[in-house]
Amino acid sequence: MQIFDVVIAFAALLGICLFLHQICGVQASLTPLASMSIAMLWFVVAGVCGLLVPMGWVFYAMAAIGAAVGCFDIYKKKSLPKTLFSPGFCLFIGTGVVFLVYLALRQPVVSVWDEMSFWGTAAKITKLDNTLYTVSELSQIWEWTATQKPGMIVLGYFVQFFGSGFAAWKLYFVYDLLLFACFAAIVGGLEKKQWSLWIPVAIAAFLSPWFFTVYQRETILRPVYMDSYGDIPAGILAGAAVAFWLCLRKTNSKGLWLVPVVLTAALYVKDNTLPVALMAFGIVGADCLFFGLPREQKTKIQYTIAKRAGFCLSALVCMGVGYMVWSNHAAMAVQLRAEQGGLGTTSMALGQVLKNGVQMLVSPPSVSPDIANKYGAKFVQVSADMADAFFKSSITMAGPCVNALILIALMFGAAIAFSPKGQRLRTGLLGGAVVLGFFAYYLVILFSYVFIFKDFQAASLDSYNRYIYPYLLFAFVVALSFLANTSQEHISWKPTSGVVLGLSVIMLFRFSTMLMPQFTVLGYPEAYFKDMKKSSNYAQAVTKAVPEGSRIFYVYQGDDGAHWFRQSYNLLPLITDPSGSVDEEKGWSGGMGGTFGLAELSNGNLYYHAYTPEQLSSYLLESGCDYMYIEQSDDIFVQSYQQLFEDGLSNAQQGPALYKIGQQGQLAWMTVVNMEGAA
Repeated sequence: MQIFDVVIAFAALLGICLFLHQICGVQASLTPLASMSIAMLWFVVAGVCGLLVPMGWVFYAMAAIGAAVGCFDIYKKKSLPKTLFSPGFCLFIGTGVVFLVYLALRQPVVSVWDEMSFWGTAAKITKLDNTLYTVSELSQIWEWTATQKPGMIVLGYFVQFFGSGFAAWKLYFVYDLLLFACFAAIVGGLEKKQWSLWIPVAIAAFLSPWFFTVYQRETILRPVYMDSYGDIPAGILAGAAVAFWLCLRKTNSKGLWLVPVVLTAALYVKDNTLPVALMAFGIVGADCLFFGLPREQKTKIQYTIAKRAGFCLSALVCMGVGYMVWSNHAAMAVQLRAEQGGLGTTSMALGQVLKNGVQMLVSPPSVSPDIANKYGAKFVQVSADMADAFFKSSITMAGPCVNALILIALMFGAAIAFSPKGQRLRTGLLGGAVVLGFFAYYLVILFSYVFIFKDFQAASLDSYNRYIYPYLLFAFVVALSFLANTSQEHISWKPTSGVVLGLSVIMLFRFSTMLMPQFTVLGYPEAYFKDMKKSSNYAQAVTKAVPEGSRIFYVYQGDDGAHWFRQSYNLLPLITDPSGSVDEEKGWSGGMGGTFGLAELSNGNLYYHAYTPEQLSSYLLESGCDYMYIEQSDDIFVQSYQQLFEDGLSNAQQGPALYKIGQQGQLAWMTVVNMEGAA
């Protein structure tokens, strides 16, 4: 088990934290989030520039130098600073060490659909090729990855920079580290003696990913701390950016320059959560303009306004530059795919989506006839379905969206009630903006279903819960941060503690009553991973048996697509062919999993690909496949294609088998290849 790369990465983060605290004067609880954001942005730039390896070495060298400078400063002062061991910083280190040990021993693997179709696959491609997944040759069949945001992906690269291979558990570890850094910022400037407040705040923060994503006991769920999806960190990181700002204002500590860094990092988590990051900026900007900067000195009003406006402008410019850098890179990647025969861009531009959506909502007659005819009925239907889901679909432990928003509004109400009189207006205005901002985000989701998503996705509100809960998490984190920050005033200490304690008790109760037993230990039982690890072993045997760069045609009879996605991930750095494509002229149909066989043998499988032997032979030769890997055969496949194989498929009937594809067009051109260690 290789673990040294993760330990080095964790140590590098702690070294940056030490430098930021000792030399830059940043509050200790804020340094983990700052260091994680710096690492994310550094490796995003490295990936865009095509310099992941050299810039990775530079980053680690700078982290080592920063740690040495911080240690030397402590040595000069002859004492270890007490301010370093704040509750938030200790929380980050403690949870990080515990999860490092847990995940290293547990060794979970990629197991859910979108991890195999993007999150896990993109991270593995980036690591194996030392190139960002958008432009790597290994991602040639992943048409939809070109515009997906890279934040979580490059953090996975950062934490495995020194390793010789890729492991999914390390991806989960850095995902968890990012969440723990956010929780440390929420705890913020609370002192150790305020344990009756910071402990329930930490508990509520830790439970929030479950509370806002788990909704029914009988539903098949995924564990939030052994998952690489970007939905949860997208919301929590944006909320933590606001928490970062609130802590700076309350404690009057240094580190204002890091706020734009954290806000920009929030842009890079997921492709559809730009509105959440912009809402975080809006809250920070409004608070700055109307209520002041940290460490603000009393000066002439024009200078005060100029300083506040300058900070807001710098944050906006930083986010704008970050957005444009990635947009230009993504456009280049899409164009490159199109030139190589890929799909290129296939959806309406964001500006056009917003324009058409607002016109349909506010002034339907102003919509062009073409847009009205194409999307009008769909807009009405999706609007009605989303309104119904808002009040009725139980997508959180609190119930439907309306219940979750009421809970968040009550948290802001408590923060208003327990704030000093001079702060109540500020808390009320910002809290109201956060709650009302949900409806702006709601409209963005509505427009996406109508103008971007496919008709079948819109008809079923596909992944509705995953698109909604990032904002709910964002709003909850901001509300929790406001509550925690009211404790800085002695008059509100006891009531705030009671409110947060009650909130954490309620969340613990819902957690214990709604979460299935196997999820109370953070993830699935070991038996759940048994088949996945078995498939992974087969894939490793294939990669050892064939030359580097080989292209594999994959067969798993009865597949619904899940096995194809899983093995296309496991087989990397080998290229898994789409294993079939749509071409009516040639008679090709489907691909990416399913059942292959003659049309007359169809068994009603959802993904049945009716190839004749001649059509299959033609496809294999034209696609450039070097090998066929049959993980599971059946009678349909044998009856349809046994004449193509040297052994008549006898090996495939006994278990997974690998066949070499010949260079000629004759039928008997596949020979068995040994897969040692596949069992």
